[in-house]
Amino acid sequence: MNRSRGLFVVFAAVVFTLGAAAPAAAVPSPQDASFLIGIHQANLYEIAAGNLAAQKGASEEVRRLGQQIAADHTQFDAAVVAVADQVKVTLPAKPAQEQQDVLKELAAMPTGPSFDQMWITREIETQGESLQSARTELNFGFDPRVKELARQADDMLITHVTDLNRAAADVNAG
Repeated sequence: MNRSRGLFVVFAAVVFTLGAAAPAAAVPSPQDASFLIGIHQANLYEIAAGNLAAQKGASEEVRRLGQQIAADHTQFDAAVVAVADQVKVTLPAKPAQEQQDVLKELAAMPTGPSFDQMWITREIETQGESLQSARTELNFGFDPRVKELARQADDMLITHVTDLNRAAADVNAG
């Protein structure tokens, strides 16, 4: 009986030592994972919406902004995907259903001033939602890599919203 107890203690010590030598991979916080998934879906939406504006915009400013927004979100999404891979967060392959519905609505609109107004309005809304998400991550996120993405998103989105508000004034004046 004493011998089996001794073997158990040795076995337990070996298991404990092996467990300590190979810790489980850190799991991202729910906030960090949620931000990565949400901002990736927003990027996918913004790339598609920007490309639509570049093709269908009636005004030169809407076409230019569409190209810029698509390019910025394409570049930013590459960084999002890289960090998501590092922290082991699986990203969806397409925008959220609500975003897909807006894309369908935009695609169905004829080219013209009404498209420009609708696109700008939707962009101000969606960029604002992404900005709020980035600020939530900055305040409540944990992983410094994910928080750095949120800081980069904040800067990019402020620029986009400023440009969109300026374009809205131009489109509504014209």
